Amino acid sequence: SKRNFDGNPYKKYSQEKVDEFINSIRKENDSTTYVLKNNNPNIVFILLESWSADNIESLGGLKGITPNFKALEKEGLSFTNFYSNGWTSDQGMSSIFSSFPVLPHADIINQTDKARKLPSLNKSLSNYHSSYFFGGQLTYGNIKGYLLSQGFDVVKDKSYYKHLPSGALGVHDEYMFIQFKEELKHLPEPFMSTLFTISSHSPFDFPAEHKLSFNSKEDKYVNSVAYTDKCLGDFMESVKDENWYANTLFVIVADHSHSSPIKRRFAQKERFKIPMLWYGEVLDTNHKGAQWDKFASHIDITPTILMQLGVDNSAYKYGDNIFNKRKRSYIPYAFPNGYGLIRNDGNYAFNEGYGKQLELNATDSIQMKKIKEETELYFQAAFEDYLSY
Repeated sequence: SKRNFDGNPYKKYSQEKVDEFINSIRKENDSTTYVLKNNNPNIVFILLESWSADNIESLGGLKGITPNFKALEKEGLSFTNFYSNGWTSDQGMSSIFSSFPVLPHADIINQTDKARKLPSLNKSLSNYHSSYFFGGQLTYGNIKGYLLSQGFDVVKDKSYYKHLPSGALGVHDEYMFIQFKEELKHLPEPFMSTLFTISSHSPFDFPAEHKLSFNSKEDKYVNSVAYTDKCLGDFMESVKDENWYANTLFVIVADHSHSSPIKRRFAQKERFKIPMLWYGEVLDTNHKGAQWDKFASHIDITPTILMQLGVDNSAYKYGDNIFNKRKRSYIPYAFPNGYGLIRNDGNYAFNEGYGKQLELNATDSIQMKKIKEETELYFQAAFEDYLSY
């Protein structure tokens, strides 16, 4: 999606009005809930390929697909209104680690000169050793280039794991989880390490039987999610005796959603809903087995973690601290040819290709007009920033 932009295609309002809006949604707010026992944990990200909330029973999804995730929820902190900002894996990476909104026609992660100037969790946690492991090819979407330009200490993909059993796209999840456990043994603490799964990406090539059927063309997908769920459960069980385990926060989150047996409209907010679970002995007892229902998205992960660790998060203009006491949340999201905004009290989506409003939900006509305007202001601001990097 490379194209030359002549200025900002979203420019509609005065810069003053845009700045006023962006500042209003990010008012300094120190009141926060602390959910960790200490502010120096290891952080392990498990990024689940294409897991939509429709696979998670507690999030209103189908029953029986993810029993291991369900078991982990009993001990973890589950985010019940959590969304992806985009629709591809590479967008997920720049949203999660750099807290930058997804734009429909411009991937900042593919513009190396821009991407390296982004702030990132890895840069903010300068005393942490950072690593990233993936059983497939990281050249896709320039993810590897992005991670290296952000200064990740170790980045390993398929080329390191040729000896492991693989499918069409790379190493099957069960073997990659076993490998990940081995890799974690050798990391200096504190570390921030990521495993990105692969088996639930089409063509859904995984070494396990297909037991589930919801009478749908999505059956292969649903079975692949069930396979990764089992691999996840086995992994979490297997690391409990590792010496780094007691001081580790696990952030288990999808990279984006996927069409499921539950029929969703193209730009419907539920189509972007994904699971996120925080897990580990570092979680405060009050938050084990709990749910956090504030509306949030990928771009909020980094500022939230930094706030928990007492590290400055002011470089992240768009992301919010999920645990603050503010009433209203803002989630920008993009899809091929369009963009939208989700608030906890409404949402709006617009298709640029057809010049057509796809979604509009709000309490009354005044709020409808307001959410449309706020969406336009948000994307004007984000695009202006994209151009400035």
